[in-house]
Amino acid sequence: MPLVRPRDGARPLEAGTHRPRSAVARAVGHEAVGALLALALAVVALRHVLATERVALLWYDGDSVLLPLVARSIALGQPFEWAMSPALFFFPELPVYLAVSAVTATPQQALALNGVLVLLAVYALVRAAANELMVAAARPARIAVSVLAVVLVTMLVLTESSATATSLELASLLLTTTYYYGAVLAMLATAVLVLRTVRTGRASLPVLGTIGVVAALSTGSNPLYVPWSAGPVVVTLALLVVARRVPWRPAGLVAGALTVGAVVGYLVRIPLRPFVSLDPSTYVHPDRAGTTAAFFAALTDDRAASASGDAGLLLMLLGVLLSAGGTVWAWRTRSSRAVLLATALPLVTIVAVSVGVVVAGSETPRYLEPVVTMPLLALVAVCELARTAVRQTRLYRPTRTLRTLSAVGAALVLVAGVAVTPGTVRSVVDARYGPVACLDRWVDAHRTADRDPVGVGQFWTIRPLAAYADQDVRLLQVRETFDTYPWLVDLGSYRDARPDYVVVGSGDVWTTPVEDSLGPPATITHCDGYDVHDYAGTRGAEVLQRTVVGSAERILHERGF
Repeated sequence: MPLVRPRDGARPLEAGTHRPRSAVARAVGHEAVGALLALALAVVALRHVLATERVALLWYDGDSVLLPLVARSIALGQPFEWAMSPALFFFPELPVYLAVSAVTATPQQALALNGVLVLLAVYALVRAAANELMVAAARPARIAVSVLAVVLVTMLVLTESSATATSLELASLLLTTTYYYGAVLAMLATAVLVLRTVRTGRASLPVLGTIGVVAALSTGSNPLYVPWSAGPVVVTLALLVVARRVPWRPAGLVAGALTVGAVVGYLVRIPLRPFVSLDPSTYVHPDRAGTTAAFFAALTDDRAASASGDAGLLLMLLGVLLSAGGTVWAWRTRSSRAVLLATALPLVTIVAVSVGVVVAGSETPRYLEPVVTMPLLALVAVCELARTAVRQTRLYRPTRTLRTLSAVGAALVLVAGVAVTPGTVRSVVDARYGPVACLDRWVDAHRTADRDPVGVGQFWTIRPLAAYADQDVRLLQVRETFDTYPWLVDLGSYRDARPDYVVVGSGDVWTTPVEDSLGPPATITHCDGYDVHDYAGTRGAEVLQRTVVGSAERILHERGF
């Protein structure tokens, strides 16, 4: 039987049929172009963040420097006795950061590369979703739609420029390492696996196993996976089963795999309890629901106070409309069950997280991050609905105009990426945290054969200093009372420490003025944004030793380290 070459991107017609090398080369070339376009968009997004106040959130925020601090602690050989938040960042954030830090020279470079890789991962997952939703479409069409999804994310990033995480600027949080990008990627990966199961109508053991592993690892690392992904998937499948649009058997097996995986994840957190600073239940305050609703209304007003903010809100609204409108369209046209699921799941997720945040009384905008990421699946599904609708008309064959517009759009993306790349690379390579130089010089000047200076300070002041200082600079995190503050910090670094100076930030608030608590320092050195109070040889050093190290020892004992 003669070999029939399938259309580029189409499924092989026969098992065992091999495509010619030219078809394989074209496929590889198309995928390379798509990846290159996604990379260009990621660089454009990164360049915008670096050129605005948002760079502080990427590089110098107290939360953002967590993984650089973990990598620093590991490099110094300190005991791994970390006090984390309910999110442990063990999967995938920490392994990924350790990998990128191994091939970069500074924390800024590692954080920037990490951010680019996350956006590329978003593209890869959307691209996988396009394979499940656009089975009959040509490969270039699936790639184009996937790139379009990254264009939407990049456009959202371009509307965000503030230095705070407490805003509705959610897309740029994907570039950071500690604002839950791991849960976002796990959410998209789970959706792709569920789409495959629904499309094929059977739940294979490898797919179910992968779903369970992703659920277990993600839940064990970050419980947000359950309300962001596992819960909405189970609810959506249940609704579609009741509506007789999805077979009950594969839906039930997927729901079972997710449930088992999530339970295993919670069980894994039991031996990891020493690393968790707060139980997730402490974040739930239903009595504050009214206050939370008013809080988010005020955030929306603040976001709408500028043209870029209005554009960002409109893009977020577009995602919601794609999810809601796509669900209605897919339902009315009796589209494939995978397409219906790809529109209904984002809609259920948006409703679940939006209502859930308000009901839980949480004034934390980043918990709404699925609102800007899950609609990417709906975008692909709507594009497939449009393609299918056009296919039934005389406009089915691609016109030269459409191809020309696509080529022009791709060229513009590449030109933009190439144009900003040199400046972006230069900014990343040359980035230095200026305020830390003063502390480095002070520590070097005061280190003697009899003294190895150890400092203390408050969270927002010392964390960027601790992350970017020379390797021999030691800083301990304390509360405003000088008790140890066990939050995103390695408690092992407090063992046998002898703190003898205090870093006092310009914005710090102390329960009692530092000099009233510790007495007058031997010297005060003024630096950019903070002062260094030297207490070596004074009564203040004894107070620091007793208060800081004593409280740390109690916490270490309570946690079982």
